Amino acid sequence: MALEQEIWTTRSILEWTHQYFQSKEIPSPRLDAELLLAFVCQCSRVNLYLAYDKPLSTEERAHYRTLVKKRGDGAPVAYLIGEKGFWALNLFIEEGVLIPRPDTETLVEQACKLIQEWQDFHQNQTCTILEVGTGTAAIPLALCNSLKNVFIISTDISDIAIKVASKNIEQHHHLLSPRSNQINLIRGDRFEMLDGAAEFDIILSNPPYIPTGEIAQLQKEIVRYEPIQALDGGADGLDFYRYFFQHSAHYLKPDGQILLEIGYNQLPMLQEILPDYLKLNQVVQDLQSHPRVCHLKRCA
Repeated sequence: MALEQEIWTTRSILEWTHQYFQSKEIPSPRLDAELLLAFVCQCSRVNLYLAYDKPLSTEERAHYRTLVKKRGDGAPVAYLIGEKGFWALNLFIEEGVLIPRPDTETLVEQACKLIQEWQDFHQNQTCTILEVGTGTAAIPLALCNSLKNVFIISTDISDIAIKVASKNIEQHHHLLSPRSNQINLIRGDRFEMLDGAAEFDIILSNPPYIPTGEIAQLQKEIVRYEPIQALDGGADGLDFYRYFFQHSAHYLKPDGQILLEIGYNQLPMLQEILPDYLKLNQVVQDLQSHPRVCHLKRCA
């Protein structure tokens, strides 16, 4: 990759990188160029345009060149700059942890509505929530950013995920005790490390739900860089849901509710394996009008 022009300004390097990323079929070439350059220059994307004709230093050019090469080879921007925006929060990201997706904000939005309704009905009580598979802690932190007086237990089997989630919780501590919120992390496989006597008002999860045979067809940056165990849902993509339905009854209050993110075409199959103790209350669509979140209630 040649960057041999004598003087590279913000304007010229963004234009060159945009074209380079287009040639590499990067999905969002301009945005990625801006994110990487803002990271190198330690400024906001807006400030890039306030200094549009500013030359880059030799050190900045060298650093930027390295990142652009890695992005051109498929490395996700979030791993390169170490952060990802989600629900108006900047989250620390490290390779080995699934990068939060915009689709999951549909789950957060529905969870906020559900919790608020619960709190309106249970005045001055704490809503107890279990999140299975927290990753970066994006979901519980988004909830704490929008709500008060919630107690959340989040589990994950990955040591890296627990480390990243812990760092994000620490960085966003202002969303916790000042708002009467609490997030407790537990390292373990789904429900296995929970106290058998614990019961929750709401259980939610964005689980692995990609069928094993379809993973190779995903974008190369996902297949090559992101943790497959956070994506692989088994032969039909429903392995997690089968396990979840088998065990969640032990941790759900009699009037408890469940929110699950699902694949865009999985609703009919999910309904076929729905256990007798749960009923499908609502299906929420994402921004592409695909079924994305299932709201389940415990039957009386």
